[in-house]
Amino acid sequence: MLLKRKYLFGSTILAGVMAVSAPAFAQSQLPGVTVQGQTDQDATEIGEVVVTGSRIRRDPTNAPTPLITVAREDLLTTGQTTMIDYLATIPALSNSVVPSDTTGSNLGDGGLSLANLRSLGSGRTLTLINGRRQVGSNGGSLAVDVDTIPRLLIENIEIVTGGASSVYGADAVSGVLNFVLRKDFEGMEIDANYGMINQDGQANTRVSALVGTNLLDDRLNLWAFGEYDHNDEVRILDIDWYRANPGTFGADADPTAPADGPVSDSIFDTGNTVVFNRRQLQILRWGQTTLANNQAASPRNDPDIPFVTCPTAGGFTTALAANCYNVQPGKTWVFEGTTARLADFGTRIGSTGANRTINVGGDGDNGADFGQLSRTPESTSYRYAAGANFAITPNVRFSIDAKYIDEETYDVSQPTFFDFYLNNLQPTNSVDNALATNAFLLNLDTTAYLPNNLRSAIQTNTQQNYSAPTLTAPGQPTTVTAAPFARHTLFGPDRSQLNFRELFQLNLALEGDLDSLWFVDNFNWSLSYNAGVAEAENVERGVDNQRMQLASDAVVDTAGVVNGRPGEVVCRAKLLRAQNPATLLGDSFRGGDLRNTPQGQAALDACVPLNVFGRGNQSPEALAYIDATINPTERNEQEQAIAFVSGELWDFFGAGPIGVALGVEYRREYTEGRGRTAATAGRFLFLNTGADFPGVEYESEEAFAELSIPLFRDSWLGEYAEISGSYRYFDYTTVGTGDVYGVNFVYRPIADIAFKTSFNTSFRAPNLGENFAPQSQTFFNGVVDPCDTRQIVAITNATDRANRVANCTTLFNQVAASRGLPAPSFDFNGATADPNDDYNPTYPSGIAGVSGGNPFLQPETSESFTFSTVLEPRFFPNFSLVLDYYEVEIKDVIAAVTPAAAALNCVQGPSLNPAACNTIFRLNSPVAGTTAEARSQAFEIGTPGNTGIGFIQGSINFAKLQTRGLDFTARYSLDTEEVFGRNWGRLDYSLRGNWLIEQKNFTNISNPNAFVESASLVNFPRVRFSSQLTWSPNDVWSLTWVADWQAAQDIVQNRDQINNPDQRPPEFFNTGDFTRHDFTVRYNVDDKLSLRAGVTNAFDAEQPAYFGTGFIDNMDPYGTRFFFGLNYRPF
Repeated sequence: MLLKRKYLFGSTILAGVMAVSAPAFAQSQLPGVTVQGQTDQDATEIGEVVVTGSRIRRDPTNAPTPLITVAREDLLTTGQTTMIDYLATIPALSNSVVPSDTTGSNLGDGGLSLANLRSLGSGRTLTLINGRRQVGSNGGSLAVDVDTIPRLLIENIEIVTGGASSVYGADAVSGVLNFVLRKDFEGMEIDANYGMINQDGQANTRVSALVGTNLLDDRLNLWAFGEYDHNDEVRILDIDWYRANPGTFGADADPTAPADGPVSDSIFDTGNTVVFNRRQLQILRWGQTTLANNQAASPRNDPDIPFVTCPTAGGFTTALAANCYNVQPGKTWVFEGTTARLADFGTRIGSTGANRTINVGGDGDNGADFGQLSRTPESTSYRYAAGANFAITPNVRFSIDAKYIDEETYDVSQPTFFDFYLNNLQPTNSVDNALATNAFLLNLDTTAYLPNNLRSAIQTNTQQNYSAPTLTAPGQPTTVTAAPFARHTLFGPDRSQLNFRELFQLNLALEGDLDSLWFVDNFNWSLSYNAGVAEAENVERGVDNQRMQLASDAVVDTAGVVNGRPGEVVCRAKLLRAQNPATLLGDSFRGGDLRNTPQGQAALDACVPLNVFGRGNQSPEALAYIDATINPTERNEQEQAIAFVSGELWDFFGAGPIGVALGVEYRREYTEGRGRTAATAGRFLFLNTGADFPGVEYESEEAFAELSIPLFRDSWLGEYAEISGSYRYFDYTTVGTGDVYGVNFVYRPIADIAFKTSFNTSFRAPNLGENFAPQSQTFFNGVVDPCDTRQIVAITNATDRANRVANCTTLFNQVAASRGLPAPSFDFNGATADPNDDYNPTYPSGIAGVSGGNPFLQPETSESFTFSTVLEPRFFPNFSLVLDYYEVEIKDVIAAVTPAAAALNCVQGPSLNPAACNTIFRLNSPVAGTTAEARSQAFEIGTPGNTGIGFIQGSINFAKLQTRGLDFTARYSLDTEEVFGRNWGRLDYSLRGNWLIEQKNFTNISNPNAFVESASLVNFPRVRFSSQLTWSPNDVWSLTWVADWQAAQDIVQNRDQINNPDQRPPEFFNTGDFTRHDFTVRYNVDDKLSLRAGVTNAFDAEQPAYFGTGFIDNMDPYGTRFFFGLNYRPF
């Protein structure tokens, strides 16, 4: 680390050396600078103030910590929809949680806006309002929704980009956002804005009003605020490039076994062209039906189509085998109204895989519509605040303010999905037909809504069987067998969330000052108390799986025994009950008879038949019958009390008085919640479950101190130098005691330049959710099994590969011995020519498991180092440059060991890792068959039917995070009349950016020294900067141009190509550089009214088409859009 610091000092000090060696022109006073050290033409004299990062009053030019300041005008005039969207354009905050991040699979977080400094996690960024905390917005968490802070109330935002726990307490691990609010406002101000969120017309509407008055000879100030803010929902297919559905395709598959050929054959595995308007036939809204089929496998030396077979044994072995239902021309059917026809595959795209589902033209749905359906949520917010400031005496002031926020957010995630197996294996006198929670048998001959032409096709279906391929020849046709089986796969009703969130915050403060008290000059004191409550109810909508099972099993009541109407379609369960009340109506979900439980009885009594064959064929009554909602709730409470004093002591060196601050702090955090299981009320729903969260709390008592010692002023050593320090002791009822500290040094050799450096230790106590959250259901999606032969053969390191093979073999032997599975083991190394001895698991959907809190967590700790150079050369008036180098290292990081990480850690070390292996369960039932896929099923992760617990996920202190980089800010102002003698107005330019040197994540629990380097990967550009140029020809109007530039980001890195050089074309390795251009015009009608209008993403910059429909958060996806607004101050 020392060598790295020396290297970076070269870049940060270089500018300082140049300034010191340049001629110093006479100047009667210091130039006016803001907190960042940048020019402020209106400032001619600087007083001592309190700036974020310290409680000691000082000249802001000597503030010891790096600061980024955002003005209210920046927030009001931006074309970005929300405040967090704007803040996320600042490189230090670029991976903050914006509303579009809260749609999809996340639960209960709709619309939240959470600041994330240095991409180290929103829980490690402390958000303050006037130096005090606000209650956390998400259950069990302390992260603050910054969009609950109305932008019209903000004076500015001061961002400390380094650890600050010794000053502000826990959570300031990566830094602090302090929202400084306006004070003693008098008059009335109305601000309104209408702006497009997406170029298709979805928009944001915001109206804010602030009113204030002074009374009692200006000793009393009263103010009130109100705001309405509405964002339209943006659906995935509202975005033009999602509609275009670009992407690449599989063009070649390489051999996995060395005996079959080289892993690289100079044919790109990914095609070198981008295909648009892709359609997908794998799963459609309300379904496609594929008849049992087989296909010839490619030669082993070019295995584009793998050897997967549909078993010929018949019965359940064939009817339920996933390999029987790969979509194929002549075997896949779609629906038009109540009829069916063979699917039109248009131009089929892609040459690899058994299930080639993509085509251009023909039938199918846009693949982008298969995932989350909302890109940004619909939200409506009402924000109210009021307060008073009262000067009790000239030296004692009291303030009170309260805030109430009411928000409603709606988004739609992935639809529900179901499989129906059509055959005659299900008896007609039984309703016990569930294979899993979302997979059911339907009797082929009697199911009611199946079109007759499709029924006949299934009944007479045959499959062509093929031999295994040889090294150089594809599989050859062998026998033809009857296969009266089919699988109907569908997306059903949407899953959605309607979130109601309320927040109440009360802040009280009593503060004062004295010229002197005993031996302390400029004595200041403060007592403050703040309390907040945040409540949320999340209405989650999905499907009742049992009702879907009963409703889909529809038959014709030929005799009319159910309702007296012959020929009516009814639920089979109702028909069987009407025909013989004593008939067993098996409950597939609970066992026994449906009528044994209130839930089963209610489902039976209310059953309405549902047509699952084809979009638009579902009756409103049937959809209402299967509809289900739950409404979990959350409640956070917070109290904080702070008392501190500050002042100035003696001046020992003639450099200025010693500054000191002393204080104590008390804080209480509380959370509780009603879980999803309680609201589920014994039903089996296509929704998550989770226990109630009983009320838990912690308290902290803390003491803190700061000291600043000026070392010299106006001496031969330089103009000014100061050393300062801070210390905090904490005592938590959960994690016990500890302390942190910070040391800072400021040196200004001449007026033109200052050097600042700091070293801080910080901590983050585990929040209540991390400590005490009850076990709740979660899913392992996109499963990549680390024992998969295809994964192992891709490992380039021979030792790692040998370890993985040995560990997977040992693990299989352990599982086989405990469960009585048949031997032999698998060819995990792909060493033999026979593909059927490989371990090739298939995971069609997510694996269910549980996750919860850990009461034994310890605090995270961090060390941060910064070195800053601030330049304001007198020989270059109106120019400033700030270079801030930073290093942050967080240890004992609280991280969830995901099932993916646990499965990998189980087998990737020199030997098995029992701690990781014991959290992953391989409990699936064996199936008949000799293919790799059939043999592999019993060793796959999960439980039969995905109805049990396939893994246990929890958080522990095991990870480490490191980041290093350089923030840079340059500003220059030019008055054309002064420079050119022509009054063409004024030009103001700023450049603010970041050079990300490293972003390392040490999250391998079995090898703590192993890390993943994120710098240069997608969403972590090496360099990102925002360039802003404002031309103000006069005081009436101005034009601003902002360019947000990001360096190319690696989709794959060059080193990842070593083992497979032809993985993809080189031009698809990275995203290419990205630039978004925004323009804003401001017009001041008079002193009371100003208008603004602008265009965001003027040239419709988009992420590269070859990235497909994956979402790059930092690259604007919404196209060219416009906004306009006004600010009116009637008095």
